[in-house]
Amino acid sequence: MEKIKKILLKLNLFDKVLIFGAIVFVAFFASVFFRKSTYVTVVIKVGEESTRYEAWMVGMGTKTWFSQMFYEGMKETDGLGDVKAEVLSIYSYDTLPSRRAVYLTLKLKAVYNRASNQYTFKGLPILIGSTIKLNLDSLYVEGLVTNLEGVKDIREKVTLKVDAQVREETPVYPDTSGAKDYIANVLEVGDEVKDGQGNTILKILGKRVENAKRLVTTSDGRALVQTNPLRRDIYLTLEINTVKIGDRYFLFDDIPLLIGEKIPINTETTSLWPEVTKIYLP
Repeated sequence: MEKIKKILLKLNLFDKVLIFGAIVFVAFFASVFFRKSTYVTVVIKVGEESTRYEAWMVGMGTKTWFSQMFYEGMKETDGLGDVKAEVLSIYSYDTLPSRRAVYLTLKLKAVYNRASNQYTFKGLPILIGSTIKLNLDSLYVEGLVTNLEGVKDIREKVTLKVDAQVREETPVYPDTSGAKDYIANVLEVGDEVKDGQGNTILKILGKRVENAKRLVTTSDGRALVQTNPLRRDIYLTLEINTVKIGDRYFLFDDIPLLIGEKIPINTETTSLWPEVTKIYLP
C-alpha cells in the first residue's frame, strides 16, 4: 500500500489524466462489449405475482372489465418516444364469470449482458417466474413472466376425452343432492368453451341425465339407494385441450386434470364445476 502511495505521489497531472482516461476507456469498452440493447420476446400472465400454487387462487385472474382493455399494438415509450415495450398478441380465457386470465406476448427493448447471458428490463433481470411492470398506453400492468425467447417450452398440447359428473350433495340435507332441472337443461351436446381468440378449449361430446340418487336409512337400520324425481344427476363426456407437463395434464395451464377434482365450464349463460370421474389417456 505504501509503495502505491509513493508511486501516485510521483505522478504529475498529465500522468493522472492519462491513467483516468485509460480507466474510463476500459470501463466504456467493457460496457459496450458485454452489454447491448436488443429486443426480446416474452409472455406474461397479467395480474399474477407468483408461481406458487394455491387451490383458492385457481380462477382468480383479472377483472373482466380490465381484461377487455388490452389490444394488439399497445406500447410503452420513454421520454424520447422510443418504444420500450409493445403488445404483439393477446391470449385470454374465462376462469370465473367475473374473472379472466390474460396472457400478453410482448416485445421488450432489453439490455443483454453477454457475460451473464441475461436480459434486463428497467434495471431488473428478465427471468421466468419474475414479475414485470409496464405502462401500456393508459394502463398500468403487472405480470408474471411465463415464457422467454430462447428458453425451451416443455409444455405439450394434448387433447383428452374425460367423463365428469355435475352432482350437488350436502350430507346434512340429503334431499338436496343432485342438481335442479334448469341446470340439467342448460348444457347441451356440442356446447363449447372457447378462449379469447375463438379456439375451442372444451367441448361437450355426450350428456346423460338421471334422477338424483340418495342413500336412505330405514327404521330397522337398512340402507337403501333411492331416487329423487325432483333433482338430477348429470353425466358429461368432454373433449378437453390440455397442457401436458411431465406426466400430468392441466386445463388452462394451472388447473390439474385429476379424477376427483373439479373443472370449470364457463359459457355465455352458465358457470358449472363438474367433477372428473374418468380420464381416457392417449
